[in-house]
Amino acid sequence: MENSFDDFYLNIEPELKKYERLRKFLLSSAIIIACLLAGGIFFLVCKGVLTFERSWHGKILYMTVLFGIFIFWRLKKEFEIRVKEKIIEKFINCFENFGFELWQLGESLIDEKTLKSVKILPKFSESYSDDNFQGHYKGIPVTVSEQKLKNGVGIYKYNVFEGIVIEYFLENSPFPAEIIIRDAGFMPPKGLEKITLEDSEFEKMFSVYSNDQIESRFVLTAGFMEKLKALKIIFGAKHISLYIKDCSIFIAADIGRDSFNVARLYKRADDREQFEKMYKQFDFILNIADLLRLTR
Repeated sequence: MENSFDDFYLNIEPELKKYERLRKFLLSSAIIIACLLAGGIFFLVCKGVLTFERSWHGKILYMTVLFGIFIFWRLKKEFEIRVKEKIIEKFINCFENFGFELWQLGESLIDEKTLKSVKILPKFSESYSDDNFQGHYKGIPVTVSEQKLKNGVGIYKYNVFEGIVIEYFLENSPFPAEIIIRDAGFMPPKGLEKITLEDSEFEKMFSVYSNDQIESRFVLTAGFMEKLKALKIIFGAKHISLYIKDCSIFIAADIGRDSFNVARLYKRADDREQFEKMYKQFDFILNIADLLRLTR
């Protein structure tokens, strides 16, 4: 894995250096414009040209600040999208045995109806998607979708989930049992019974529920439980949950941030560490697919 990542990074490094120069230029320009804007407002206030006694002066000031924030946000967003479009497919294509098919931004590859049927996700009223990947790993269809889920109405909306939802589809190997794995301490789902396992460390981290004691133990091998424990650490997730029903296996990692943001205006574009972390996370996702394939 290390050699593969080194090859990938050496391949994209010259391009990243170019984007790092662009990032510095954009960030410097934004800072200079902000300073000039703030200095200009301060000067006009001191000279008495701009006063808050006149309401329309306040409106001009308010609109100017809003316009400045909007311009900065557009610069930041355009830069991030531009770098991501150039880098992300190179990133995905460097994984052996992964038949990459599609990457898209902003449109979820897991529809909202399916998300609502996945019993490990919290109740939500709206879903927003960022990066989405689809492909086959050693014959297993894998979909990775970044999701931000919100619940509530109007100004009372609040985040209930921000992270990634992964779907593995074992078309010819349906599971006879329904299995839910959640963080220890969550309320048990209706119609399923708690499964007691021999791994005490795993049981401290997770609770397992199923409608089939035998099948759930067949699926939850020692290797699979180790992967789930490691998944929480590698992604730095607040919560990790798993749902198995029929031919689908869903894993939800509530991370609280964007996992595949390869460029930020306020962080070096050629930062090797962020790419290495993302590489390890995606490699781990594919390793789980391999383990599921062997289990079935």
